Amino acid sequence: MMNQRQFAALDDYFDALLEDPAPQPAAEPERPAVAYADPEEEERRRALESLLATVAELKEEEAAAVEPEVMARPAPLAEPVIKATPKVSTPEVVPEIQADTQVEPQVETQVSAEPAWRNMDTEPRFQALFFEVAGMTFAVPLTHLGGIYQISKLTSLFGKPAWFAGIMTERERQLSVVDTARWAMPGHTQDEEYQYVVTLGESHWGLSCHQLKGTAQLTREQVKWRTTPGSRPWLAGMVKEKMCALLHVDALIALLEQGKNIDGQRV
Repeated sequence: MMNQRQFAALDDYFDALLEDPAPQPAAEPERPAVAYADPEEEERRRALESLLATVAELKEEEAAAVEPEVMARPAPLAEPVIKATPKVSTPEVVPEIQADTQVEPQVETQVSAEPAWRNMDTEPRFQALFFEVAGMTFAVPLTHLGGIYQISKLTSLFGKPAWFAGIMTERERQLSVVDTARWAMPGHTQDEEYQYVVTLGESHWGLSCHQLKGTAQLTREQVKWRTTPGSRPWLAGMVKEKMCALLHVDALIALLEQGKNIDGQRV
């Protein structure tokens, strides 16, 4: 549990992440806090199944809304017309053709630029999963969530960063599990006892966490979105009422693939 001083430090930390300090707004009437009760041991499996079912529904709705692109078939090429040339009795002068002469076709070279960073696209209202890691709360839209698993045996690999916890096999699928506390807090050396793994999109990456804090519906107005990636492209924005980071899943996957931590460093 964090004390009041640690909560204040965490608030300052997330404000610094956004790098866009804003003046303090006028005091608003307090809204009732959303209570996330810790699930009982016998209800954990049911809660996980409910979350996964919600994720599957949202993904099906998203897939159904996308119409398949119809490609126009190219028109068939006209067959060449061969005309017979009449024979001429007078001899023709045929120009001499050098065997060494080669005609090189012109090849247009295109330089493909790396796609620019852009923030996540969400519906005006979207569901998000909240989970806790070493006292910090993160959120991820359910449409960008791959799945939730109870953590099991991990197989370590040599040559990996300190934040790489190991490989976990789940239903014949190998997941690369991140020690999220070490990834998010460089220099953190304490061994954590995680309970769950939250996988990212369609990738093989999963973030280990201590506690699932449930889901909630958010509006885009409840998020302070970033407009530029800065040095932390993994941060899509801040959920203002809950003071937690909303993860930019695609950018986070790219960082993990490159072996980089929260600060973009390979450690």
